[in-house]
Amino acid sequence: MARQGRADRQLKVELDELEQKLFILKINFDKYFTGLERREPYRDREEMRRTMREMMKVHITNSNQRFRLQTLRARWSSVDQYINRNLVMIERGTHPKMKFRAAMRDREREFAKLEQAARVQRQRGKQVRAEDAAMQQIFNKYVEARSACGQSSGMTYDSVRDALRKQVRTMKSRYNCDSVKFRVTVENGKAKLKAVPVGMQDKTS
Repeated sequence: MARQGRADRQLKVELDELEQKLFILKINFDKYFTGLERREPYRDREEMRRTMREMMKVHITNSNQRFRLQTLRARWSSVDQYINRNLVMIERGTHPKMKFRAAMRDREREFAKLEQAARVQRQRGKQVRAEDAAMQQIFNKYVEARSACGQSSGMTYDSVRDALRKQVRTMKSRYNCDSVKFRVTVENGKAKLKAVPVGMQDKTS
């Protein structure tokens, strides 16, 4: 009787462990199906199959424990079918996990495009500010030179800037250059702005 009692207690421990392993196995596969885990817990599933086969060979006299084992077997069968269904959907590309990852890739690509556009915009902003600062400096020198030559200095910065930008476009088109620099010169007692092409390229290349 004592021996049977020890066997029942040992079997209870084994059934408890089996139930816990089944519970953890289901959680691990759910993590895999939702994309939280990258690798399928294949070995854990095989271990559960082996353990279940061995448990079904055990001769159990206690009716409660026999019923519990049958219940665990039915639960394992349900979990196994659930795993198979999800694996088939993954293989066919119809699983929500696959759609979720595809949507994530689309969002990542869209985010990368937005980031690239933002970088371009920031770079363009820097270029515009640098260009504006350079033109402001040229304008100040030009006004000083005109004043020194006794010429009118009543022109506005905006009008000079717009004229210079128009000249930059013309010079780039004519000389196929990378940029245009301006310098203030005095000729025949009059201040003038001269445009100098920089980084000219061979149009025949």
